[in-house]
Amino acid sequence: MKYTTITVVDSGGRPQSNARVSLEIHQFAAGGMKGPEYTGSDGKADFALDIDDGAEITVYVNGKEEVRRDKVRSQYQITI
Repeated sequence: MKYTTITVVDSGGRPQSNARVSLEIHQFAAGGMKGPEYTGSDGKADFALDIDDGAEITVYVNGKEEVRRDKVRSQYQITI
């Protein structure tokens, strides 16, 4: 199991609540979409991912691709 937290902030660095965050999983056996999760008042959305070690993810916030096919990291910060 891998865990990642997506933090969504505005251009001033302020957390954005109720942002819709989805992940697209890219892996050999079983890819697909995960979510959506909505950010809390702290701007964070947490995901627990049952994925392969070599899996990659694409991060979408409010339907817009924000991170393209990246190795899974424990944290991402997205500015919208």
